[in-house]
Amino acid sequence: MSEISFRQLRYLMAVARHGSVTAAARELYVSQSAVSTALSDLESALEMTLFVRTQKGMRLTPPGQRAIAAASQVLTSLDDLREAASQERGEITGALTVGCFATIAPILLPRVIAEFAERHPRVRLSFVEAAHDALVDDLANARIDLALLYHYELDSVRTAPGVTSETLRSDPPYVLTPVDGPFADAQQVTLEQLAARPLILFDLPPGGEYFLSLFSSVGLTPQVRYRTESYEMVRALVARGLGDALLTQRTALERSYENLPYATKELAGGFDGLGMEIARLRDPKPVQRVQAFIDVCRDVLG
Repeated sequence: MSEISFRQLRYLMAVARHGSVTAAARELYVSQSAVSTALSDLESALEMTLFVRTQKGMRLTPPGQRAIAAASQVLTSLDDLREAASQERGEITGALTVGCFATIAPILLPRVIAEFAERHPRVRLSFVEAAHDALVDDLANARIDLALLYHYELDSVRTAPGVTSETLRSDPPYVLTPVDGPFADAQQVTLEQLAARPLILFDLPPGGEYFLSLFSSVGLTPQVRYRTESYEMVRALVARGLGDALLTQRTALERSYENLPYATKELAGGFDGLGMEIARLRDPKPVQRVQAFIDVCRDVLG
């Protein structure tokens, strides 16, 4: 059997994550031919087919799935070795991939990344933005090391086995309304008032279900005019006077991409805030860089 390199294993993991040689090459900053050659050499060395090439991308074969599990263990052991050496030198190094719920990412994540980069410049940090279920799946399958998520108290939201989480903060829902609308001079707006007007529903799962649950908890059904999975589209439609909305994350400027203003109001009724948490796989002791990122999140977001 030919020699197997760590580089081949890293390329294998990247292709498995993305289901595409092109996307893997982009992540690794190498050519597509370099990734393809590494995979072919690895398949020859192992004497097995790891992927089925289809028009939709690369799909793991059953032997490929087993190879991924073994490769992950090997690379984790290598990272542990490097970390042990770093600890001897008093440094934190290695690669760290963080997943973040899409609406949290542009508002809160830059502060965390900047602080983490300043404290731990030798850690190779990358991040992905996605909806809740995608992040939970990525975490459970070790495609990411940590996930910044909302803690939704909903029956439809599953908890992945082997995952532990820590609450960082809680953000109450608030109202977005047109500057020339009927709530322009109000300090607070009730759900009863919102239910009587067109609603722009933020519907990135499970966000839409969460906001609708606020209405149903008091026996109301809102008049949903538009649904969108885009945080910015919600703000833009409200600024255009097309309805009101509910969100939890606030921006520093209350203006849309079109530079149109909207107003924000407190939601009356004393509703609990939506918890934000950082989740990781339930290891007895997380590696240093994982714990270091959690510590930065506590300091910056807590």
